[in-house]
Order: sequence, then structure tokens, then C-alpha cells
Amino acid sequence: MLSDEYDEQADHLIAIDLKINKIIGTYRFLRKDQLKPGQIFASEEEFDITPIKHENILEIGRAVVSKEYRTGSTIMLLLKGLMNCAYAHKIKYIFGTVSFLGINPLKYSHAFSYIYYNHLSPEAVRVKAIAGEGVALNRYAKHEIDYSVVKKEMPALVKGYINVGSTFGGEAFVDRSFNSVDLFVLAEVDKISDKYINRFVKN
Repeated sequence: MLSDEYDEQADHLIAIDLKINKIIGTYRFLRKDQLKPGQIFASEEEFDITPIKHENILEIGRAVVSKEYRTGSTIMLLLKGLMNCAYAHKIKYIFGTVSFLGINPLKYSHAFSYIYYNHLSPEAVRVKAIAGEGVALNRYAKHEIDYSVVKKEMPALVKGYINVGSTFGGEAFVDRSFNSVDLFVLAEVDKISDKYINRFVKN
């Protein structure tokens, strides 16, 4: 993966399989106070984050896990590191983008519809794609959603975010340069599920 303008100023988390000394996962954290004057967050190239930008926020990115390690335990290990960082810096909102492979939103119609009806951010903090670039999530009516298909369409990282209580923006963004359809994900730190806080952070 190529580096970008944010890498040197951000914090980076890595997960290592100590048995074979191999890096198996990475995460990048960027706080508002780490931005240079006039600099925007990477997410702002796709989404208008005005509803949350005045708060103490932390952007997540570079979430990469080796294919053979894409299990719940690896995802939760990375989320544990994220939560520890958020607590240390008194972050109110954690945000970022999550990607679905390919540029055809119709491939993920069941997953997007499920998110639309069950996991949208509260209206006051619901982020939309930048003007003119939004893709609707409600591809099906609620009663038409096939939940067995939802599970197949949804990446493990998205499932992990949902499990800890994250919510999503109201529109998707097609990122042709990276061959993905992106959703905006938001977590209010104080409202993240106690079940996961107690299991993965407070231990």
C-alpha cells in the first residue's frame, strides 16, 4: 500500500502473530489536533463531516488484515487498540470509511438495505456523501431483505463495527480510484457496547 500525506503525522497500530513474527493487521489513527493548518481528514474527500467536525474526533483508516486472519478475534484485537487510544485522548466520536470491494453498489443491496433500516447514525450526526456523489442505501424494502445474503455481502470489519454499536452515514460513495464502494462509519465512544468494552478493553 502506498503512503500518503497523513502517514507521518498519524498514529499507527499493528497486530503481530508472535509465533511466526508476522504483521497480520494494521490501523491508522488521526486526531483533529494532528492535522496541519488547513488540512482536511482523508474521509472528507468522500463525505461531508460537518455534523461532527466541531467535536473531539478521531479518524480511523488503513484498516488492513491478512486474509487468513480475518476472524472475529483479530478484528476485536484491533478494536481494543482503537478504544484504548480513544480513551487516552478523550475522544467523543471515532469515524472513518469502510469499503466494499468493487464499484457496483447493487452487489451489496441486501447489506446496504439492512444497514439503512437498522444502523443509520442519529439524524443530528448523520453524514452524507459530498455533494452530488451520494448513492442510496435503501435498495430493498425492509421486508424484502434476505438476511442470509446480508451475512455474505458484509465484510468482517463492518460486522465488527456493528457489534460494538457503530452507526453509518446515510449514503454510500463509489471510489473508482480504489475500486470500492465506501460507507461512512461513526461510533460515539461513550455509547459503544459495554459487552465489548468489558471484554476487550477493560482487562
